[in-house]
Amino acid sequence: MASNDERVDSEGAGGLSLYGYPQCPYCARVLHAIESLGLAIPLRNTMQDGDHRDVVVAALGRGTVPVLRIEGGEGEVEWMPESAEIVRYLVSRFGDGSRDGRE
Repeated sequence: MASNDERVDSEGAGGLSLYGYPQCPYCARVLHAIESLGLAIPLRNTMQDGDHRDVVVAALGRGTVPVLRIEGGEGEVEWMPESAEIVRYLVSRFGDGSRDGRE
């Protein structure tokens, strides 16, 4: 699994970062999808770095993870909570069409 701020080589995943930690089963599900798709999405480990957790709380009003931060081209930011939703998003955006986001 990816570690704090570790990246897996890929193209086109710029502007994305995942907030969570590998020991969280829901985060692990998302990390597995990221690795399966070969994406370069950094993990902002909320257990190792309280600042990362504070960012999630400030954005969503709660510290529940995983949360995918999506930064658009104009600097707009979307926060996507819920592992199943994140996996569906990643598969629909980066998948080859052979997977439906269910593990």
